[in-house]
Formats: sequence, structure tokens, C-alpha cells
Amino acid sequence: MRSLGLLLAFAIVAIAGPACPALAQTAAEETPDQLPDFKGRDETFGFCAGCHSFKVVGRQGMDRARWDQTLTFMTEKHNMPAPDPETRTLLLDYLTQAYPPKPAGGFVSPFAPTR
Repeated sequence: MRSLGLLLAFAIVAIAGPACPALAQTAAEETPDQLPDFKGRDETFGFCAGCHSFKVVGRQGMDRARWDQTLTFMTEKHNMPAPDPETRTLLLDYLTQAYPPKPAGGFVSPFAPTR
């Protein structure tokens, strides 16, 4: 029951977030130069931060296959514009290098695709 409450709280924040000036201001203050400096940083920021704070991305830490699944999930379920193959490779290269897998036991987003 507790996990249902946490999931509900996440859903409320996700829905109310855009209407909340404090959350909108935080996302608006994010810039690509705050992210790890690897090739593809600006493009990745543009694709991800168009819909949510990049902090959501930075907390994930996944291998290339999981990042690839996540891009597919975002395009199919959340209407993210599908990147062309060259851009997709650039995004995956950046995400894999900048946000590699984290040690087990950390927070796992309930919205991330399952393995």
C-alpha cells in the first residue's frame, strides 16, 4: 500500500509540476553547460529538457541498452519527437558516457522501462 502512495505522489507531482511556478522556474534555469561536457550534450539536453527537468535524466544512470529502451519508451508513450538514426546514436553516446549505470540499490524511477 505504501508503494501505491509513493506512485500516486509521483503522479501528482508529474501532473502538477508544469502548473507549479517553483518547478517550472527550476527547469527554466537549467542549461546544457551544467551537464557533463561530452559530444552530444546540447542535442541531448534539447530532446530531454523539452518535456522535463534534466535532473530526472541525470539521476538514472543506465547502460546503453537501457538508454535505448528509454528513448523508445519516450517516443512511443510520451510523444517525444523520434530522433533520426544519426541523432539517436549521438544521444545514446552522450547518455552512456555522461550517465553510466549506477551501483545497485539506488532509486529506480517507477516510470522507467523494465528490463
